[in-house]
Amino acid sequence: MRRFEFVGGGSSKFWEISQSGSEVTVHFGRIGTNGQTQTKGHDSWEDAAERVRKLVAEKLKEGYQEVAGSGPRPETEPGFRKPPAFPPYELQTLPGDGPVALGDVQLPPGRRLYADVRWAKRVGSITQPVIWATDGRIADAGRLLHSVRPAAAAINLVPLLLQPMDSDPRRPWESGEFSPSDPRPIVLIDAAAELANGWAASLEGDDEELAATVRPFSAKFPGLASAPPLTNRLRDDRDLLEKMRDRRLSLIAAERPADAITAIGWMGAVNIHDDPAPMSAVLRSWEIRWLARVVEIGSDTLLLTVGNPPQDEKTATALAVEHCAFCPDNIWQGPGTLGEYAKTLVGSRTWMFWWD
Repeated sequence: MRRFEFVGGGSSKFWEISQSGSEVTVHFGRIGTNGQTQTKGHDSWEDAAERVRKLVAEKLKEGYQEVAGSGPRPETEPGFRKPPAFPPYELQTLPGDGPVALGDVQLPPGRRLYADVRWAKRVGSITQPVIWATDGRIADAGRLLHSVRPAAAAINLVPLLLQPMDSDPRRPWESGEFSPSDPRPIVLIDAAAELANGWAASLEGDDEELAATVRPFSAKFPGLASAPPLTNRLRDDRDLLEKMRDRRLSLIAAERPADAITAIGWMGAVNIHDDPAPMSAVLRSWEIRWLARVVEIGSDTLLLTVGNPPQDEKTATALAVEHCAFCPDNIWQGPGTLGEYAKTLVGSRTWMFWWD
């Protein structure tokens, strides 16, 4: 049994993993609690060993540290393969202060936003700015976002809307409460595995009332939901964006919307997710299956437009499991049951996530 711990930034968690034949067992939770145990069978010893290596690599990327003497070092395991080494990260250059022209689109005056070093909690945090934002709110911000997308994408910038904290307009953007990082390790993270962990965590404890709210599902993650075919789906979100007014517009140094929260080191979901990288892996999966992309980041909210929403309650219920794993507050502090929440997803072209 190998043990890893993550302590810092308000978190105190452990994660353990072991292999017996073709079975892999993980045991995880908050330090000082009994935690949860999950065991999964694989087709062969080699497949199980590969799964162990992949999960360990993910935890190390998330900032977990292996406890000395807990088990064999990975280099001693048969068939050990090191995770891919990335070349030095070349950060995309942001526009300078003032008005910006991208292609034939003119943006109002803005400036680069810098992270406060006190919030740089992760190893490898980037000190250069990764966010350029307009100085003030823009009346037609959503329309402008849609217009600037092609030119921004050509230079690896993602335009997104920004919302401040309701109680303090300076936070988190002006106060620098973010911790930029290299988003490339997202590719190493298994979205399905992260959702499985989140689903188990959202149902932690032996609570019959809680279990009743997610029926017909159990504590075992049922797997990724299957999206409807892409034929005849509304893929363009211009009509939705044109309704989003009076926001700041930002340009973020990232290759795709799903990666933006990791690139900026967003902390809005820190009570559930210590690291935004696994969240980005899930968002990438949703980009592919549901044509869902982040269009707005708030202090503790994410807003996505959806080009391929579920068209029936069965599909929506399967998707609701993923939403619960990603953001349990959407259900527990919303409709209250998975079934009622699923009804809100049928045909819905926007998804809003909020973390308490």
